[in-house]
Amino acid sequence: MEDRPLRPGDLLPGGSILKERTARLAGWQIWRTETGSALLADAALVLRWEDEGQTERGVFLPLNDAWFALEAGDYGLISSAEAGPYPRTVQQTAALAEAFLRTRKAFPDGHLGSALYVPQLPCLLLPGQGEDRKEDPWTLGKWVSGGMNAPFTDEKRMLSWAPGLTEDLYRSLLNAFGWRQTPPEKLREPLASSDAPALPASAPRQSRKEGEFVLPGRKELETFFRERILDVIDREEEYRRMGIPFPGPTLLIGPPGCGKTFAVERLAEYLGWPVFSVNSASIASSYIHETSRLIARLFDAAMDSAPSVVIMDEMEAYLSRRGGPGFSNTAHTEEMAEFLRLLPRLPEKKVLLFGMTNRPEDIDPAVTRKGRFDHTLELGPPSREELTELLTSLLRDVPKEQGLDLAAIAALLEGRPISDAAFAAREAGRLAVVRHRDRVGQDLLEEACRALKGAKEQDKKSIGFH
Repeated sequence: MEDRPLRPGDLLPGGSILKERTARLAGWQIWRTETGSALLADAALVLRWEDEGQTERGVFLPLNDAWFALEAGDYGLISSAEAGPYPRTVQQTAALAEAFLRTRKAFPDGHLGSALYVPQLPCLLLPGQGEDRKEDPWTLGKWVSGGMNAPFTDEKRMLSWAPGLTEDLYRSLLNAFGWRQTPPEKLREPLASSDAPALPASAPRQSRKEGEFVLPGRKELETFFRERILDVIDREEEYRRMGIPFPGPTLLIGPPGCGKTFAVERLAEYLGWPVFSVNSASIASSYIHETSRLIARLFDAAMDSAPSVVIMDEMEAYLSRRGGPGFSNTAHTEEMAEFLRLLPRLPEKKVLLFGMTNRPEDIDPAVTRKGRFDHTLELGPPSREELTELLTSLLRDVPKEQGLDLAAIAALLEGRPISDAAFAAREAGRLAVVRHRDRVGQDLLEEACRALKGAKEQDKKSIGFH
């Protein structure tokens, strides 16, 4: 098979053209075509499916000596339980669940955890062998919820995550499978999973920290958080009487390493609120409707856990200016509309949203205008005074020699990202351990700063500065 790779532009027996591969595991591949999708399977796997009665002979058409093809036209969904692409509409969710039930009845010992769904087939295709049927709720739950690790018997998560799943449909499917809703205290994680969820899990809720909020190295941002966010949260009723609601979304602009994410995470840590953090890699998608669905799922999960914090990094990647280089016609317009539709709901549900970018000119003006993002803050490299304060905080609990001149170290770091100061402090500590010294000294901090300069000039491996 490897000497006959499938490529975009290949013509399928039914006349469709391969566009993009969306999933692949041993023996099969799912491709997007110009009219829908197609399942490509190797000859040995197709022969086994035919011999076991999983599909009739002739359903898969030969593409070449190695591959057979089954096409789903009219934008039909072909999906893998393990690798997606996952259902995007309530119709697809219902059809997949019904095929799942028919398959379990027809193949009591089938391995549904690796199953493939093709809309024109009555049952799922089973590439694997044997499975503990107790895992069926986890398999179906992950499948219909877009890759989230939760059982189908977890009603709260299914109604939040499964696209378009209504309460009536959910309960009818539970009854059809003979499953009972699992109480929250009895939910357990699946035995194993190598797939990361489509959206990252939030940090757990904690108690609020005592004392005043401090943000070493970013005094202006610290003041903004105290006055415009924390004070409004702490004196909610007083502000509400004056017509000032819960803090709206905030856009932070600045180059990589200037401390945008660090600052918001410190704020969330101080509040003790869960954090939902996403970027273009986890929410942007090349599939039609997929990005807007992920945005909705993200906001729904954050509102379900409210009060909470959402960090949306690299906003320009999926909310780019209409007509600009990142814009992509109707699907992009839908993503923008979904984002703008959901945005006002966040403050109502006590969700703090922080958008981040280093290319604000690429974001559509409709997203960033007042009333949507109430505040826009631009962060540059920290000043010498801010770096001195940050180094003092980073080294507060580190054994160090007396008389360190941190202002001199800050002068060496001036103009560099704030993350480089954190690296210099860690690197000095590492050097102390390597050289069997019990304290960090001025010479080690200076050497760490020289290592940073050398890494930039010589393009050395950049361990530690993210």
